[in-house]
Amino acid sequence: MTADAAEGKWRPQSETEREQVRQQLGKLLVSPSFASSQRYPNLLRFVVEQTLAGQEDTLKERLLGIEVFRRAPDYDTNQDPVVRLSAAEVRKRLALYYQHPDHHNELVIALNPGSYVPFFRPAGVGSAQPQPDLHEPTPGTQPAKAVLSRPWWIYVAASILVVVVALGLGVHFFSRRSVTEQFWSPFLAAPGRVTLCVGTPDTMTPASQSSPPPTVNDEILRSGRLGISNVTTLIHLGGALDNSHKAFQLELASQVGYRELHQGPVILIGALDNPWTMRLTEQLRYGFAKNEDSMYIVDHRNPSARNWAVSLTQSPSSQSGDFAIIARYHDNTLGQPVVLVAGLSSKGTEAAGDVLSDPEFLKALFKDAPRAWDTVNFEAVVRTQVVEGYPGTSRLIAVEYW
Repeated sequence: MTADAAEGKWRPQSETEREQVRQQLGKLLVSPSFASSQRYPNLLRFVVEQTLAGQEDTLKERLLGIEVFRRAPDYDTNQDPVVRLSAAEVRKRLALYYQHPDHHNELVIALNPGSYVPFFRPAGVGSAQPQPDLHEPTPGTQPAKAVLSRPWWIYVAASILVVVVALGLGVHFFSRRSVTEQFWSPFLAAPGRVTLCVGTPDTMTPASQSSPPPTVNDEILRSGRLGISNVTTLIHLGGALDNSHKAFQLELASQVGYRELHQGPVILIGALDNPWTMRLTEQLRYGFAKNEDSMYIVDHRNPSARNWAVSLTQSPSSQSGDFAIIARYHDNTLGQPVVLVAGLSSKGTEAAGDVLSDPEFLKALFKDAPRAWDTVNFEAVVRTQVVEGYPGTSRLIAVEYW
């Protein structure tokens, strides 16, 4: 066994050591973090096996798109970032797995940000997933301070957020004055603590129900837990807060009032499950509406149009697309800057969180914006593909600046 003295990483040299890695891979693939998915286990299994076979030099985005996701050899990786999005999700799910105390002494399989090559660490040697205390800052750092006073799954979401941010995942703020940093700077410069106002499922189904929801509407209204799409979006947006050392608090949309939201900048996550989103978008050009069969984004300048809609009666597994609104503006009702991240269904909300951490998408979003785009108000409508129940490629279809 060859160990890296500084980090405890090692490269399996014998078949016995390679088998140890495969056994750990098996544990990961049957864990709740991976068992409910097809896309993420396939990617993790492929990169681990290629590395064990000494083929890590082949682990490039295009090859993974072709071999794992069955894309055409000449597919456009910029238009179809399935590999990048899936790898980011694999990293988050690995962080979630190793965060649990029961797994602290297991052999570690992890992916460094920006790489598709996994690294391994023997059982009991260090930890691949740093777990900074939520209240005491790690020496030499100034992490954001989260005020957590809500149900247990808010604690879970915050823990996931802190762990993933500590690993360098989420929003990429590492380059000086990047387009992502320019996007967030006026929002984060506003005084006061940021409130992440998260959509709350209605109480229509028992929390213990584990069977798949029969319709998109049932999926949206699931109760008893914070949806993975909202957790994913929290992770993306939390990176901006952590890197700016901006204090934040998590609040349920159904339980937070005007007084709390009036005290500082606000991030609204979710649409149908977030009454504040539904209320505040009534004053914007684009908002949300619902009838018995569908939910749709309404253009208040052309309210009869139904071009951007999702059927609420279809099965989630048959959903092929979703729509979302992303916005950054000064809200007159709250008197505060607001960032809105909301899809018609959970797929759109997750995709909206993804695009706000994608520098290329942000460049396209502000390509035709007025001067000083980083300070203007904007609202945009985004369409995302849904492939095998997961959000895929997103594209901008409408934008308003003011």
